[in-house]
This record gives sequence, structure tokens and C-alpha cells, in this order.
Amino acid sequence: DDPIHCRPCRLGVTAQWYLNELEDKGHRDLAAVIDQITLLEDPDMPLTLCREFDIIKRVVEEPLRERLKDFDCSTQAFNPDDVIEDEQQQH
Repeated sequence: DDPIHCRPCRLGVTAQWYLNELEDKGHRDLAAVIDQITLLEDPDMPLTLCREFDIIKRVVEEPLRERLKDFDCSTQAFNPDDVIEDEQQQH
């Protein structure tokens, strides 16, 4: 909520990706939990969602677990400021 000190939250993208992956692999119950959490109007919702991501990675089968871990790493490593700086340097 503070654009001067905080970057925009990308958690919605991550939640949607988890939701799609879980549904594709037949984990509709886990996908429903993600969906319900995203509907909460609670300041702790992002933390609750991240905790659920961690729980999900502990209970799903190995190929999906690795895919979720890889996605988490790439999401956390992405810095939109780097993209903006690169684009500004190219112009």
C-alpha cells in the first residue's frame, strides 16, 4: 500500500499459478484452499497464503513439489526494478 517504500505485490500471480498447477495435477482440494485464502480480506492474508504454499510443498508428490519450489525461487528472485533499469539503459 506504500508505493514509495514497497514494490507492488506479485503474490496474486503466484497464487494463480499454484491454483492452476494443483488443479492440473488433480489436487482440487488444495487448489480450493488457495482460492479461499485469496478471498480473505485480512491484513495477514499474504502470510497465510505463503504458509499454505509451504504446507502444499510438503504434501504433494515429488515432481510437482520440485516444480513449485522452482517457481517459488524464480518468483522471489525476480526484481521488477532490474527490468526497468535495463529498459532505461537500452533507450
